[in-house]
Amino acid sequence: MPRVEQTDWLETFVAVIDHGSFSGAARALHRAQSRVSTHVASLEKALGGTLVDRSHRPIGPTELGTAFLPHARAVLDALERGAEAVDAHTGTPRGRVVIGCHPSVSAGFLPTVLAAVHAEHPFVRVELTEHTTPGLVSGIGAGRFHIAIHSLAADPPSDDLQSVHLWTERFVAVVPPDHPILRAMPDRPDEGLHGGEQPGTAPQADMAQEGLPPRVLAEHPVIAIAQPGAAADPDTGGALSAWGLEIPLAWQSEQPQSVVNLARAGLGVGVLNGLAAAVSDTCGMVVVPVGTVAEGRLVAATRDRRAATSPSVDVVYRTILATPPPQGMQPARGDLPTRLAPDGRP
Repeated sequence: MPRVEQTDWLETFVAVIDHGSFSGAARALHRAQSRVSTHVASLEKALGGTLVDRSHRPIGPTELGTAFLPHARAVLDALERGAEAVDAHTGTPRGRVVIGCHPSVSAGFLPTVLAAVHAEHPFVRVELTEHTTPGLVSGIGAGRFHIAIHSLAADPPSDDLQSVHLWTERFVAVVPPDHPILRAMPDRPDEGLHGGEQPGTAPQADMAQEGLPPRVLAEHPVIAIAQPGAAADPDTGGALSAWGLEIPLAWQSEQPQSVVNLARAGLGVGVLNGLAAAVSDTCGMVVVPVGTVAEGRLVAATRDRRAATSPSVDVVYRTILATPPPQGMQPARGDLPTRLAPDGRP
């Protein structure tokens, strides 16, 4: 039987696959890249086969690596649950919790959550990893995250997952103050919807304000979030569909700030979800809501029903649900579950 001498080998192998590179795993684990390579090589030698396909970028598992990966995750999860079982006797959660989320969520919501967690449970270690909607939905199902905070624009969660609605955010248009699209506003936007005077400040679009008619977007180049070579991401694509628009993106980026800067350069109308605009530097720009709140983006916290109960994950999940939505976001509506059962499960 192959002998795996160090659990560090397993942790490193999983990190390499999750981050798609040896350098990414090294940064995530705070280890030298040479040590990461040595760990993977030692694990491959112990198992007698190649686990990582190094011929492509991003790198991924070989057929053998794909077969071994869930077992490596299971061993690491079992060790973590064992440590938490010991901690349960002392009443001091010490586990590691990985949250997958959108960049806007990690910037505009989770700092408040993590401050509350740290104040009450200083030994719980929370790690954030940022992805687009498809990566978050697949990641929670594959066990790469303990919790995902994401939009519900993609397919509804499977029966194995439980999602709790946190808030709804309107989509907004980001344009220079003299942009002609502003003539379509029912009322000219006031100063409160302009970016702040200092770099890094951002406006909050009024949820109650009548929005820009979505149809006028078809008259201008549109800039939005999308992966290279793809159409708009599921969030923006779902909104465009709800508005009855079929608009190819003129420009795209995976980063909200880049969308704002492209609009600032006069290349078109930036279309973002409200929180993404709020955490971006919109100094000197005008941010106006588009469409209605009902056409906005639903944001939810999701965890896997199949995963064993973890005190650390429960602590973080409860704190997420108890934390008010970011300023300017519409609180959760009543048709999705918003509370946890007494055992900490939704």
